[in-house]
Amino acid sequence: MEKSEKISTGNELFRFIVTGVVCALLDFLTSYGVLALLNKAGMTGFWATAISTTAGFIVGVTINYLLSTFWVFKNVSNKDKTKTIGFIIAFVVLSAVAWGLSVGTMELCSLVCRNAWNINIDENVDVIIKRVFTFTFWGDAAFWAYFVSFCLRTLVGLVWNYFTRKFILYK
Repeated sequence: MEKSEKISTGNELFRFIVTGVVCALLDFLTSYGVLALLNKAGMTGFWATAISTTAGFIVGVTINYLLSTFWVFKNVSNKDKTKTIGFIIAFVVLSAVAWGLSVGTMELCSLVCRNAWNINIDENVDVIIKRVFTFTFWGDAAFWAYFVSFCLRTLVGLVWNYFTRKFILYK
């Protein structure tokens, strides 16, 4: 390995966080947009959450693999291994576990919001999106409940993904 390719753990963690923010933003926009489309088509509840989360996952994991492989984890002993089918499958499987944790976290947040505060973060998303684009969402409890739930979901996935990538995949 060339010396110029080595980066410090701090730089690696910074790059991982930047990658996470970019992927989370793309995941959020995809998930939220798909949920709005599903709501408009009359689908709500668990399946709407699962489908929208899956759509966000697919976009996020694709971009995450590319950035992780070519930008974040530079201190890999065998870079060619990271481009093999077996590695990509392991990456997707470990990411799928993160997806499962994300769906579970989002569903748990949805249940808490519905039962504790009577806020349904799975419905009326298209109305919330219109408010976001007109900047009238500041006082919208459903938007903020969804946003906080999304952040919790992302944090769970971030912790899982960093440790599995750092200590299993890109060691």
